[in-house]
Parts: sequence; C-alpha cells; structure tokens
Amino acid sequence: MTHLSVKALRHYHELGLLEPSEVDPSTGYRSYDLSQVPVAQVIRRFRELEMPVERVKAVLDAANVDQRNALVVEHLNQMESALERTQAVVASLRSLLGGPTVPIPIEYRSVPALRVAAITKLVHLPDIEPWWSESFREIRRVLQDQGVSPIGPQGGLYPTELFTEEVGDVTVFVPIASPLVPAGDVFVRELPAAELAIAVHRGALREADRTYAPLGAHVVEHAIAVSGPIRESYIITDDDAGDESQLMTEIGWPIFRTTLEA
Repeated sequence: MTHLSVKALRHYHELGLLEPSEVDPSTGYRSYDLSQVPVAQVIRRFRELEMPVERVKAVLDAANVDQRNALVVEHLNQMESALERTQAVVASLRSLLGGPTVPIPIEYRSVPALRVAAITKLVHLPDIEPWWSESFREIRRVLQDQGVSPIGPQGGLYPTELFTEEVGDVTVFVPIASPLVPAGDVFVRELPAAELAIAVHRGALREADRTYAPLGAHVVEHAIAVSGPIRESYIITDDDAGDESQLMTEIGWPIFRTTLEA
C-alpha cells in the first residue's frame, strides 16, 4: 500500500521512525495498522526529497503544525540552494566544453602596506565558506560598534597550503584608517606591501578556479612567482549585487616584478 519494502520498514522501526502496531514474539513479523499508512507515505515522500532520517523524525514529532511546516520549509530551501549550485556547475561545465576561453587581462600592481581589521584562523577547505561569511559579519559588527569606517574593499589572504593540503591559516580583512580596539577574534594587522599579478574574476567565487588557472599560467610564463598568500579583494559583493553574475573579485598572485608593465 505504501511502496515501502520490508527492509525499509525494518530500518525505520529500528530508528524509531515508524513503530509497528504489533510484533509477533515468535516470528518477529511486524504488523501495521491502517491508520499508519498516511504516516508511512509521508516518510517515503520526505526520503525521496533526501531529507535525513533525523529531520523526518523531527517533523513527525513536531509539537504543532507551524513547527512541522517550518522544518519542511527549511529542508526545501536547502534543496533549492543545492539545485542552484548544481545548475551553476552544469552551466560551468557546458562553458568549459564549449571550447577555448578568451584570454583574460593581467595587470601588474605594486600594493602598498595596508592597515586592516582582520580575523585569522586555521581553516579546512571544506569548512571555509561558512567561516568566511561569519568572519566578515563579525568584523563588520566590531567596526560598527566602534564607529570605524572601512577605507577600501574587504579581502582575504589564502596560503598555498589551503589549496595543496586543504588546510591553512586564512586571513579575512577590512581596510581601516581609524584606531580600533581588538574584540573577540578581530585584531588589527598591517599587511605588508606586495607586488602582485592581478586578474579580475567576475561571478561566483565557487567558479574562481576559472580565473586562477589562466592567472597562474601567466605568472609561470611571464613573471617570477614568490612565496606568499594569494590576495583576493572583493570589489562587488553579495551586499552590492543583485545576482551572482555581477560579483567582482580581484585575485592577486605574488610575484617578483622585473618589468614596469605586464
């Protein structure tokens, strides 16, 4: 009646998700009441939507309709976000399969020392996105609390180990000129002057490898790379743009500059 297999029913029983109305003590056969059919159908629908078993149980145990619906909506929102990411990856793959890309312009730039409000932490690459977002929120909260205004775009420093070993000391920062009292994880730091080969990445940062690759190739072929973190400057962010296609990030690769122009 529910299209749930014996294996699935046994599994849901073991998890306490769908308890049988009766279990034969001698054979172990499970019997279910007709009133449990709608619950079993709901469980099957939620599992088809890849809702974790723990979330399904929370939905079934919800104290009221509003709480139940809130849990369902939260999962649907997560699915929509995952679908958007999948669509973006598909679009990117189609673009890559479409043939060679147009060369991107590379600029050589001498970046002066910069005073920043920053957070630095040892971060594992799979965990970087939520940490990154929360860290910028924390920096902005501290600046607002102390009445300090940014004097340039926010940015980040990404060591080579983050990409090669998937873990490294990452720094996110906001340039400032006024005094700032360290608070929480936020401290004041001076970024040293640097010589950078810079390319502009347009679009979501999850697609940044499409800019990193030609930038790195240019550095290998035309410049002398030096040790040091990659520097990203977020010129147009989610707060400024209506959609991801409008985002703009400058990616700076540290070099030893030997010419005045790229």
